[in-house]
This record gives sequence, structure tokens and C-alpha cells, in this order.
Amino acid sequence: MTTNWYLIKYVPDPFRDEPKNIGVVVENDGRGVVRFMGQHKGAFDGRRVRGVVRSPRTMKAWVDYVEYHLTSGTFREQVERLSSRPGQNYRIDFRGTVDSSGSDTEINGLADNLFSELVGDPGPAAIQSIDDLANDLLFHRLRFPANHRVEKDVSYRVNLRGEPHELGFDYRYESDRTTLLDKISLSAPEKTLRRTVHDLMFRIEHVRDYKELRQPSFVTLYDLGRSRMSDQLEGHLRVIERFSHTVDVRDEGAAEDVADKLGVPLLQSA
Repeated sequence: MTTNWYLIKYVPDPFRDEPKNIGVVVENDGRGVVRFMGQHKGAFDGRRVRGVVRSPRTMKAWVDYVEYHLTSGTFREQVERLSSRPGQNYRIDFRGTVDSSGSDTEINGLADNLFSELVGDPGPAAIQSIDDLANDLLFHRLRFPANHRVEKDVSYRVNLRGEPHELGFDYRYESDRTTLLDKISLSAPEKTLRRTVHDLMFRIEHVRDYKELRQPSFVTLYDLGRSRMSDQLEGHLRVIERFSHTVDVRDEGAAEDVADKLGVPLLQSA
């Protein structure tokens, strides 16, 4: 008896077509098992794939989708249907067949071995940095008009009390107006975070009247990291929001939010 096996792949950018293996399916005679990255003790833990996929919630929907069709006996038909829809973020590739008895023990063992060899699990420690998230958002998620781009590490020379000072920002986008973007990690120690917020407010306050800026606007990309939102962190955000629009870089709608502020479309949907 032959058993079919498949690789489930996540493609962050269909235009680049650089897939990542995130799961395996072993199917025999209309039934089968699936092993997904992020599965832990029989449940899906989205925290384990934060550094792998943009939306753990979307990946969870894929886990449910695959499991449903394996249970319903319609998995093969769904693979054929999906293969006719190129350019998707998730895909299922048929990889081959193996001889097996078809027993539950053998199918589960084969799935475990294939998953271990071809996918693996990043574990709970896998988490993207704010730099990686911001760069992915700004340089791989948005579509800019010709001759327009996001610049990195920009600065302005201003006079403060008669003394010249350089005020820098992480990113700048020029269109009919100037948008300056900065990153801030809210998972820093409180004393460090207070200084960081104060520094950001100082730079915004003293550059917003700079004569070369066209109708300036400000966007702050913030990251909670492994921290949880608290009254203290919300207080820091309220201070920032006096002068700047804020975006949680880990939020599923972050790219749409930034695209709206910059006045550009998304390159692709997540």
C-alpha cells in the first residue's frame, strides 16, 4: 500500500517565491495526519511562529483547513484546487509516495520523521526583532510610485539655543508631504524607556517646524516584544500620540495602517 506525503509551505512574498516549510501531511486512502510548526501538546500556539509567519491567526486557519479536509476525505481535491491558484502565501506541494502498511502507528511515525527532518519547530524563543519587522513592513509590504522610496537613517541639522544639533530618524518617506518614522521598543526597562520616549518627543518637537519639511507627519513603530500591555506602557503611548501616529509592528493590520499614512497601496495581502 502506498502513502502520499506533502509539504506545506509559507511564502512571505509570492513575487520573490522564497517558501519556508511549515508543515507536512501524510495521507493514506483518504485519511491522514498533519504536523504543523507551532503545534504544541495537541494545540496550536501562535507565539511559536511569530518569527516565521506574519499572521499566526491566518496560519491557525490553515491548520484548521487542512485538518478539516483530511477528516472529510477531501484533502486530495483541495490540493488540486489550490495548485491552480498561484501567487498565494500558503501552498501544499505533493512530494511523493512511500510504501507502508497504512496503520495509524506507521502514518504517525512517518509524519513525525518528515516533520523533524524537513520542518522542525522554532520553539517559543523564535521571535523577530523590531528592526526585522519594521524593515519587512516598509520594504516588502508596500508598493511605492516610481522614483519614490523609503530612506533609512535620515537627519536634520537644527539650531537649538544658537547651537547646531543633528536630529535623526529611522526612516523618511517623501511624497506631497514628509513622513518621518521611528522605531521604539516598549519592552525596555522603565528607566530606559522613559529616556527613549523623551528623546523621541524632543526630536519630533524640534524638527516639525524645519523649513525643508513639507506638511510633516510622524509615525512611531512600536513593539511590545514579549511584554504585555500595561497601564504604564499605555501611558507612554499616550505621550507619543500627542505628536505621532503609533503602529504596533506585530499587529496584523500594521502594513495597512502604515500604507494609509503614507498614501500608498499594499504590495500584497498577508
